[in-house]
Amino acid sequence: MTITLNLPPGKESAFEAQARARGLSVEQWMLELAEQSVQPVSMAHLQRTNPREWARQFRAWADSHDPKMPVLSDEAMGRESI
Repeated sequence: MTITLNLPPGKESAFEAQARARGLSVEQWMLELAEQSVQPVSMAHLQRTNPREWARQFRAWADSHDPKMPVLSDEAMGRESI
């Protein structure tokens, strides 16, 4: 499939710079971004069919959270407090 994007000159330059910084062409970088955005039909299916990819995506999701976020106490997580 071929997709054409009409970008303003400033955006085009920014995309080119970011792709170059990664050692990629703009086309390669856009393809990587597109692939990252496409989710499998279900994570449960991916866990059964490709456990390594499931683990990679799970770690990426876990790492995307702020590690400095305060953890709720056991009391706050208890059934009585809900």
